[in-house]
Order: sequence, then C-alpha cells, then structure tokens
Amino acid sequence: MSRSAWRQPVRIADAVPGVFKRLGLETRLRQSEVWTVWPGVVGTQIARHAQPHSMWRGRLIVHVTDPVWLHHLRMMSHRVTAALNDRLGAPLVRELVLRIGEVAALPAGPAEPPSPAPEPPPDPVHLARIEGLLLPLRDAPCREALYRLLLRAYRPAGKE
Repeated sequence: MSRSAWRQPVRIADAVPGVFKRLGLETRLRQSEVWTVWPGVVGTQIARHAQPHSMWRGRLIVHVTDPVWLHHLRMMSHRVTAALNDRLGAPLVRELVLRIGEVAALPAGPAEPPSPAPEPPPDPVHLARIEGLLLPLRDAPCREALYRLLLRAYRPAGKE
C-alpha cells in the first residue's frame, strides 16, 4: 500500500460514532442507553423489581418479578415511556411490553453515609419552659405533637 493511501490517525472516540452510522447501528446504540438510564428514570425501588430485557422496533420488553409489579408498571407505562424518551433525548421507546421474568439483582450502590452523631440532650431550661407552655393543654396526642414541635424549635442553630 502506498503511503498516500494511509489516513491520519483518529481518536477512537471520534471514529466509533461514524462507524456505527455507516453500519446502520446508530439507532441501536442509542437504544442501548435505556439500560443505563432505567434505574434513574423509574427509581431504585421499581428497578429492583423490573428491568429492561430487550428492545425491538421501539418496543421495550421489560421483565418484572411478579404480577403486582406488572400491574403497577402497566398503570404508569405512559409516564415511564415519556420519561425514558425525555432522558434519552429522542423518541426511541414507543411502548413498554411487560412480562413476568427473571430480574437480575441491582449492583450495590455506594455505602450508606455514616449515621449522624447523637444529639446532645436538650437544655433543661428549655424543657421546663416547654412543659410550662403545655401545662394547660389536656389533649394528650396534641400535647405530645406540640412538645416535639417546640423541642425542635428550641434546637441550637445549624442542628437541622
């Protein structure tokens, strides 16, 4: 091969979209993004029980764990479809086809944040003042609710 037939090197990130377009796989590549955006669109609770299985001609086949989740998703399928297309930036999903099937476990997310340090006990002066304010109140549930509310109001600034 002559030296003139060689082309300049191109970064692979720049070359891949052109290759997919030339092979007619651009739409399939865009559709594959559904798997990555699914948990963010439906939330982790639903994603534990329903996950995309395949895609064919705009129909997203979703496997769900049981009939309860199938019914739940069927009731909100139009909203899910609209949210997916919105997140993908194009109307790639025409409809959801729901089937009971095997759902893989979601990968573990980031570790839970450490629990906050226990709050210091409230100031006895504030407790006495709150109890004095609530002394005339006879309704126990109302008194308890107001007690919690006033206790929260007397917290030092920055503790909420």
